[in-house]
Amino acid sequence: MPNKTYQVPAVVKALEILEYLGRNGESSFTEIHTTLAIPKSSVFQILTTLKSYGYVRHAGNSSKYSLGFRLFDLGTQAISRLDIRAEATPLLRELMMKTGQMSLLGIQDGNEGVYLAKAEGNQTIRIHSWEGMRFPLHSTALGKVLLAWQEEEELAAFLQKAELTRYTEKTITRPEALKKHLRQIRKQGWALDDQEDELNIRCVGAPVRNIQDEVVAAVTICGLASEMNGARMKKFPALVKEVARQLSLKIGGKFSDVK
Repeated sequence: MPNKTYQVPAVVKALEILEYLGRNGESSFTEIHTTLAIPKSSVFQILTTLKSYGYVRHAGNSSKYSLGFRLFDLGTQAISRLDIRAEATPLLRELMMKTGQMSLLGIQDGNEGVYLAKAEGNQTIRIHSWEGMRFPLHSTALGKVLLAWQEEEELAAFLQKAELTRYTEKTITRPEALKKHLRQIRKQGWALDDQEDELNIRCVGAPVRNIQDEVVAAVTICGLASEMNGARMKKFPALVKEVARQLSLKIGGKFSDVK
């Protein structure tokens, strides 16, 4: 709940009007005044001020009000200044504490992935990874997440150019098999790397979405296969998906499990 100690009543009313228009779309002066129970004179002054600054506008030739494009401009500026790495770092630490496994954030760069942030786990054996390290897409949980939500044309272009190198006997190296696997990942909302990139290492990954609902990054945990199994393993996908959801919200996204 917002702290009301130092709130300015006129600003609160203005925000209530903006949020009302955001929820309800085009609305008349009477609808705004009546629904929000704000005096007519206050509603008139606030709407006039907001309109003069571009935060509300008249919808076409109608007398009804709707949100103005200035809000879009501000939102775009806010998003452009977001540092996804800074937003992710505390969430990765929290995920590491809950699971005991190394946590990572990664993005796609061409036909490879790049780790942007990392929270080291408490494994007795160190897993080789670092911020800035590049990784294959077809054999890692992070990479498979980034591929799974691509458009068909984009995925086809990747499969045409990329070399699906076999790293272990479990690595998927046939394009059709990989496409089938990616469809399953998209359906369930998370990906598993079951010793496909490195023997004895398992990873679980989930997508991070932006304001356009596009998958722009992925969160993963990685650990020894001997530790990521049984009842513990069953809990990990939900934990990773929740952190991915929280990070999506932090960067303006609307997270959904399946799309």
